[in-house]
Amino acid sequence: MPAFSASAPGKTILFGEHAVVYGYPAIAVPLTNISMKIIVQPLLDNEKIHIVNVNLGENLFIEELEAENIYSYALETIMQSLKLNRLPPMQLTISSTIPVAAGLGSSAAFAVAITRAISGFLGFKLKAEELNQIAYAIEKKQHGTPSGIDNTVVCYQKPIYFKKNLPPFFLKLGKPLTLVLANSGIDSLTKEVVIDIKKKHDDDPLFIDHQFARIGNITDEAKICLEVGKLQGIGKLMLENHRCLKKMGLSLELLDDLVNAAIEAGAYGAKLCGGGRGGNVVALVPPDKSQAVLQAMLEAGAASCMVSLIKC
Repeated sequence: MPAFSASAPGKTILFGEHAVVYGYPAIAVPLTNISMKIIVQPLLDNEKIHIVNVNLGENLFIEELEAENIYSYALETIMQSLKLNRLPPMQLTISSTIPVAAGLGSSAAFAVAITRAISGFLGFKLKAEELNQIAYAIEKKQHGTPSGIDNTVVCYQKPIYFKKNLPPFFLKLGKPLTLVLANSGIDSLTKEVVIDIKKKHDDDPLFIDHQFARIGNITDEAKICLEVGKLQGIGKLMLENHRCLKKMGLSLELLDDLVNAAIEAGAYGAKLCGGGRGGNVVALVPPDKSQAVLQAMLEAGAASCMVSLIKC
């Protein structure tokens, strides 16, 4: 078999994180300027499966890992989904420009890229729906009870309006979106934050459900604004969404500082994105102010920033 490579982009959620887990809508867009790439090569003189993760400095053999390891789990999930009894000896080389534990879809990109790479290497031509189902199964191992939005937007690489257990609705943007993403430098594990929000929901369902309902309404309003290209309206709704997330204890002083710095520098709006309590802040900006906003967020304490263009 010849070598086969596949990649998957990052993502950011513009509206609806956390609420989407409980059945409310969310909106996400792919970040194609960051990605994860996986190259699969046959190992002719070896009977093992070799994993090389360039970014993490990992050099592993699957046979030596526990079944609960994410690499082992992903390969087992793919093998079962493809109805295979075993996988041939191969080397998987993983490289990525997506920050980990930052809310930009690193785990979803891994799930999609490894499924795409191995299935392609073995000659399978999966439909997008099939690939997405396998990636979602892998995501559940990493996040426990994910909504499915991350793997879906990464798999289809299109802006989506998403509700759990329903087919994704692909958004046609009225205008391109210029986003500035500011990494707080604080790692945040989505699985842990999701568990904590569930506990808060169990302890005070009235309060949390009220925030979720408000976020759901904001997301529906944002869908309309995105479709007609009302950028200022989108920005105001981002700020409202951020306030709801903050009320649930998902923001930090640094994240609030980054949001405020973006607004003061001319952004239409900004909010934390992903699990919260670290990770990234996303700002929607006029194209001619992207560098000014980026610089302002760096000065406010961001560890790094990047500009991403979401085309119509």
